Amino acid sequence: MILDLLRHGEPEGGRLYRGNQDDALTEKGWQQMLDSTQNKTWDFIATSPLVRCANFAKHLSDTQHTPYQIFNELEELGFGDWQGKSTSEIGQDIVDQFKANPVTNRPPNAEKLVDFQTRVLSVLKPIIQNKQQYQSVLIIAHAGVIRVIKSYLDRSPIEKMFTIEVISGSCERIEI
Repeated sequence: MILDLLRHGEPEGGRLYRGNQDDALTEKGWQQMLDSTQNKTWDFIATSPLVRCANFAKHLSDTQHTPYQIFNELEELGFGDWQGKSTSEIGQDIVDQFKANPVTNRPPNAEKLVDFQTRVLSVLKPIIQNKQQYQSVLIIAHAGVIRVIKSYLDRSPIEKMFTIEVISGSCERIEI
């Protein structure tokens, strides 16, 4: 099975810890996703419900005649009190502590990392266990979701997920 992981492009509002804040894509963000998916097709598309992912999934589905499904479980990590804030507003030292150990240094009122992982994997596991149904699957989601998936597939500890770089609008192919 081919599994492609597409991170949404640049959203309106710039670089923020937006979590499940539902910001649309900029024109640049939409173009980033078009560029990353050019000349690629899939048997199935799974997407986050947030507009920065779901709108593009619908576009691909319509233009490629590919079935897609929205999964609420693919929504980004809830960042609690950091929601909608930039690194400069939060403080670089605090953000660095979080990235170094996101389990013990999570933002106030944020979703627990282990709960987030469980939520994301509840969608991923059935997809990859159903290899006979689909030869190729595209998951359109967020950096955090993609980090959880890659950590799981690489058998890396979830505490290290923020060491994985996921560029806006990037599409990474994994063979399972």
